[in-house]
Amino acid sequence: MRKQSHCSKILWGFLIFLFIISFTAGHASAKDQYIRLGCGGPGGSWFKMVGGLSSLYNKKIQNVNVSAVSSGGSVALMRLIRKGELEATFTHTLTAYDSWNGVGKFEKEGSWKGIRMMTGMYESVHHFVVREDSGIQNMSDLVGKRVNVGSPGSGSAANSTLILEGLGLYDQVKINNLSFGDAGRAVGDGQMDVLGMSGAPMAAVVTLEASRKIRVLGLSEAEFNKVFAKSPFYYKTTLPAGVYKSWNQPTDCIAFQVYWIAHEKFDPEAVYKMLKVAYDPSNRDYLKSVHRQFAGMSASLQPMKGLGIPLHPGAVKYWKEKGMDIPAELIPPEMR
Repeated sequence: MRKQSHCSKILWGFLIFLFIISFTAGHASAKDQYIRLGCGGPGGSWFKMVGGLSSLYNKKIQNVNVSAVSSGGSVALMRLIRKGELEATFTHTLTAYDSWNGVGKFEKEGSWKGIRMMTGMYESVHHFVVREDSGIQNMSDLVGKRVNVGSPGSGSAANSTLILEGLGLYDQVKINNLSFGDAGRAVGDGQMDVLGMSGAPMAAVVTLEASRKIRVLGLSEAEFNKVFAKSPFYYKTTLPAGVYKSWNQPTDCIAFQVYWIAHEKFDPEAVYKMLKVAYDPSNRDYLKSVHRQFAGMSASLQPMKGLGIPLHPGAVKYWKEKGMDIPAELIPPEMR
């Protein structure tokens, strides 16, 4: 009897062990949905914003492991999502259009129809910043100056280039491609004259302001018209006074839309939950504390119309739940 009892204990112990192993394995697999969100380089607005979103999702959404993946910028991030190395990322109007249609920066790669819209994030201001003591007052003063347009492959570099080309200045300035942080330090040290950047406020400029006052260069009506003639997807906006502490004047600048996009094969339920958390009123104060651009998150489908790029199925579910009528142009082919 003792031997039988001993064998029973061993059998029960083995069964309990198998139960624990199977439970642990099931629990681990439930935690195993890895989500990679693309962000720009340190010193840029996307780096902070996507980092803040990743932290929020890891706290608010069960069974996910969300990480922010840093890269050179909008163009580089689009290339990563095209390869399936990101689940979602921010992007610019120009980058999304070029990738979808296989033009511009994506002419060699060709058209890719795997983009799906999640939401229109916010209006992005492209601005050119100089030191206040530089003597540079307006865009025409840039002739012969050292202009940092942004890292190669970044949206800032693409936008700076198009704007300078539209103004007929690209071939008259000395183009540099430093990271935001390095460029800000170079301006502070007198090794660079101008910063061209998409998104405001930029951490690199805020850091620069700790030692130098800055000026944001505005455009004249004639200059806006030159840029719009070459790049009609841009529009005019005003950078409010106080965005940077040492520049207290409202300034007319170039603007465009920033979108939040996902890969067509990304889990629809994950997209739905991410949007629900991002737009939850209880999370807005936290997001605005991460970066002021979150205050401008669009709660409308209007910014996504006209590009020809449809919504992600998970986004369709979210926006329908919010009472939106989804126009035909935004319905993805997999839902038709």
